[in-house]
Amino acid sequence: MKSITEYIPLVHFLGNALGKQCEVVLHDVTNLEHSIVAIANGHVSGRQVGGPLTDFTLKLLKNEVTKHENWVVNYWSQSKTGRKFRSSSYFLRNAKGQVIGVLCLNYDIQNYLDIRAVLDKLVLGPLAVDFMEKQSRACENFNTDAQSVIDAMIMKRLAPYEIEAKRLSVGERIKITKQLNHDGLFLLKGGISALARHLSVSEPTIYRYLQQIR
Repeated sequence: MKSITEYIPLVHFLGNALGKQCEVVLHDVTNLEHSIVAIANGHVSGRQVGGPLTDFTLKLLKNEVTKHENWVVNYWSQSKTGRKFRSSSYFLRNAKGQVIGVLCLNYDIQNYLDIRAVLDKLVLGPLAVDFMEKQSRACENFNTDAQSVIDAMIMKRLAPYEIEAKRLSVGERIKITKQLNHDGLFLLKGGISALARHLSVSEPTIYRYLQQIR
């Protein structure tokens, strides 16, 4: 297969075969801000056709994981409402071996985690809260638009500092820019301007930071 659209029937087949708790998503990586070209059981995450690529998949593409792997399986994801998923992604390639899309399976396991939480409290007592927190940290977040993806990626890197972004030192700002470059933020249109806004600096300043770290 050479066209991403040829995989659309497979999305709906898998959606029916795997059940309503399993979301199946087809991404076109040539249009990152609106990468979702087909989705089955979108009610699971609240996403729909035209939605953006996730933060986790952006990082995979930025760091060329696809050169060495054909898939990534069984990682944690979560929706904007906080529901947890067990996810897997398969990289789709054209005849030249270039990645043209990603087929993702996201299984809603929140109900099972809720049951587990009750059992953990019975078994672990006071230790249960810390245990559950460590076990349920998501590495991927589902957002319904590209700006939400951008803002979430930036806020994740700003969070550890616990001060206003405008009070960060130049060194700290460069470090954050480097981290976000590694995360794949600047693959998205608007990534530069959004970071400049969050850091209260100009866009040329962000470009200078990037020149220093590349």
